[in-house]
Amino acid sequence: MNENTQHYEQSLQAELTTLRSDFLGELKASPNEFTHNLANTLELNPPNKWLDIVMEKINPEQFPLYDRLMKVEAALCQMEIGQFGYCCDCEQTIELELLEHDPATQRCRSCKTKALKSGDMQQK
Repeated sequence: MNENTQHYEQSLQAELTTLRSDFLGELKASPNEFTHNLANTLELNPPNKWLDIVMEKINPEQFPLYDRLMKVEAALCQMEIGQFGYCCDCEQTIELELLEHDPATQRCRSCKTKALKSGDMQQK
């Protein structure tokens, strides 16, 4: 999976850059003063600290990019520790077609189906 991992990493890094910019723009565009101030705080900090700063300060449903940002950062962290491509539930290899469709996917087909049925995961 090493050849593919580099391809996935480049794709995820590019998406991460775009997501961070778009997320910051969403926060700045908010009429809510707290949210706008949060955007200013993020600008003063390195992007790799953003999720820690934002955690529990916003409603993720109000900012859908936040959820995707978390997933992309998680996938990149998994690459760093050699766990990329393994299911977060059963630890089996995630099918390549799922990774091709979304390199930030966290579950194999079987576990994703189980999670959707049990309501542990939104279908997106």
